[in-house]
Amino acid sequence: KEDDVQYVTAGTGAVNVLITICAIFVVELMGRRFLLLLGFSVCFTACCVLTGALAMQDVISWMPYVSIACVISYVIGHALGPSPIPALLVTEIFLQSSRPAAYMVAGTVHWLSNFTVGLVFPFIQVGLGAYSFVIFAVICFLTTVYIFLIIPETKSKTFIEINQIFIKMNKVPGVHPEKEELKEFPPSTARQ
Repeated sequence: KEDDVQYVTAGTGAVNVLITICAIFVVELMGRRFLLLLGFSVCFTACCVLTGALAMQDVISWMPYVSIACVISYVIGHALGPSPIPALLVTEIFLQSSRPAAYMVAGTVHWLSNFTVGLVFPFIQVGLGAYSFVIFAVICFLTTVYIFLIIPETKSKTFIEINQIFIKMNKVPGVHPEKEELKEFPPSTARQ
């Protein structure tokens, strides 16, 4: 019903905040890679089921409720991994000297993607109708495969350990430990 839209919107926002807060505590227990894989898998599944629910909405009376459940599921999946984890990964896989630039590029891509989706989605919806979310399902699926194949677990690993994983996977020259930024410095002794 049209009257229920405001409640669904408020509920979706509340779920987003709650799951994001939970993700803060869960990320150290379950790891970054697992949460990314879980989050994108949930988003993929939600997009697929949502597409079916929207296609059958005029035929089956209770399909709007399935659509709402899919949107909430998508928000849960997104708040678990795809939303908070990439910013954390940037701080773990780049050298300190490269981090600001990497963070800027990642943030710019993130917000430009959000802007593009907001700008283009109405046209996609007019053109594809109930099948609008197939595009997002494909993106979520491909991202899940990419994470599974390329992104290592970074939980409890140093930059050098993460770099060694990338070196083995990609067969590229590694970081040189002689760089000052990578040296282990002895703890400073405070003067009294």
